[in-house]
Amino acid sequence: MDLEEVVKDEDSEDEINEGARVIEDRRRLELLGLSEDEKQFVTMWNSFVKKHRVLVDGHMNWAYKAFTKYHCAEFVHSTLLNWSWRVFMIKLYSYGLLKPTTMVTCYAILKQYREHK
Repeated sequence: MDLEEVVKDEDSEDEINEGARVIEDRRRLELLGLSEDEKQFVTMWNSFVKKHRVLVDGHMNWAYKAFTKYHCAEFVHSTLLNWSWRVFMIKLYSYGLLKPTTMVTCYAILKQYREHK
């Protein structure tokens, strides 16, 4: 990439604004009839997955641990958000995408955060 391309004030065609992406996700979630906490959780997960380029099969275990570490304060402080986190984790496990050890590790991350706060 030339210096001129880097410095100019235009967005590239394949670059997507994160704010626009969140609004687009929220709009799609409106159609599903989810609660505000469920919408917030799905938006957080989708943003994390896109930002870190998570591929479903091989990356799910490390991704869910990292996601839990990154958002643990929010999960501890909001009971409904924590509930959405747990339900989603159980769904991933039932689809064979999460290992039981990952689930235990994620619970331990939240427990450790609660104890230190």
